[in-house]
Amino acid sequence: MLWLKRVLLILVLLLVALATMDFMLENQQATSLQFLEMQSPALPLSIYVVLAFILGSALGVFVGWLITTRLRLKLMVQSNELNRYRKEIDKLRTQAVKG
Repeated sequence: MLWLKRVLLILVLLLVALATMDFMLENQQATSLQFLEMQSPALPLSIYVVLAFILGSALGVFVGWLITTRLRLKLMVQSNELNRYRKEIDKLRTQAVKG
């Protein structure tokens, strides 16, 4: 089953790579972007689109990593607190049995 997942992943990656190459070959018009009186060099339109996609993907992965890390830290703190409460309950149970 693992080999099937790997084959499917490789096929999907190949399809994405082929689609990207086709997109880049079809969009070779030189384009210059302007924002706040700054102008970029004239590059093919496909370069700008692919760069925006890559940067957006990287930003999404980074934000996901930040959220996951924050949740893991919160889980660790709550797990420590739970262990402390369990120890306290066990201590109170043993005191109640002795008394």
